[in-house]
Amino acid sequence: MKGLAKIIGIILGILGLSSKATAKKKAKVKKIDTKVKTIKKQKATVQKKKAVVKKAQKKAPKKKPNIKRAKKARASLKRRAKKWTGLL
Repeated sequence: MKGLAKIIGIILGILGLSSKATAKKKAKVKKIDTKVKTIKKQKATVQKKKAVVKKAQKKAPKKKPNIKRAKKARASLKRRAKKWTGLL
């Protein structure tokens, strides 16, 4: 009976179904899971910082054109109106 148990144990060990083999595999998986969790936390903090920086950035204000004649002013207003109607 002992010999039969040893043979079964050897076969299971070869197949990777023994308790020692499964414990080692579980330990490896646990290590990987902890690494994944830490990386996810780091990623979340980086995303938050990135959002804060992006919010803090401001676009430079556009200067209005310096126009001295009425004809150019009319053309400029028409051009600006076309831009706005195109966006809506």
